[in-house]
Amino acid sequence: MQRDVVLRIFNLQSLVRISRFIHDTLSIIKAFCSNVLKLLKLEGCYLKILIVEDNNLLGESMIQGLSEAGWTVDLAKDGEEGLYMVQNSTYDLLIIDRMLPKLSGIELIKKLRQKIIHVPAIMVTARGDLEDRISGLEEGADDYLVKPVELSELLARVKALHRRSLNRGIGKLCFAALEIDLSSRVATIDNRAMDLTAKEFDFLATVAGKSGHVFNRNELNGLLYKFNDEPESNSLDVLLARIRRKLVGSGVEIATIRGRGVVFRVEEATTKS
Repeated sequence: MQRDVVLRIFNLQSLVRISRFIHDTLSIIKAFCSNVLKLLKLEGCYLKILIVEDNNLLGESMIQGLSEAGWTVDLAKDGEEGLYMVQNSTYDLLIIDRMLPKLSGIELIKKLRQKIIHVPAIMVTARGDLEDRISGLEEGADDYLVKPVELSELLARVKALHRRSLNRGIGKLCFAALEIDLSSRVATIDNRAMDLTAKEFDFLATVAGKSGHVFNRNELNGLLYKFNDEPESNSLDVLLARIRRKLVGSGVEIATIRGRGVVFRVEEATTKS
């Protein structure tokens, strides 16, 4: 009898210790994941990337590697499809194969630059001689990567090119009491940090960066989804409602223009004062 009581107490203590161990382990994992997400956010790693590559194996390999790094990735199989997707969606960076069907990588970049579309672009090619690299850079490519592509080098070049594009662009967007720091990915109202998710920040920074431009629904969905994804019926409206609530008191608004779309602008009362 006494032995049974001792065994029960021992088993109970063991369960308590195991429970505490599991709780502590989960806390450590949660803290680790939180820190990883913070680091990704600080590095500005929430990107939407378009890969234009006709080699299915290489294209899918790059998609997997970039997606696992936390980025949203679309794939076009030829130059014409790539041109269409860039013109009808929003991308932070392009990875373009030099030798493409229908429209070569060089021709694709040339057409984009002629249309004043200056999305940073990495040219990927099996031809790594100096003359080819120079011609690609002269036509508007920002970097060059020679096949076979090593994933670690691709990730490093994507990060480096994105940082350069932020540094050479406008570091901050300021409207009334709102300030958006593109490099640190922090938005403030009267120097108080806004509580924004990564998607909310990207959305706000994009529409603010084109202040006065009327975004139609297709353009807005292009900021939130992969090219061929079916948008959820009300996700855009929910996101807009959340951001509008958080912008109260900032002196700016995301206004609806009936029949056309939405526009980011300084509130009229603020402009008059």
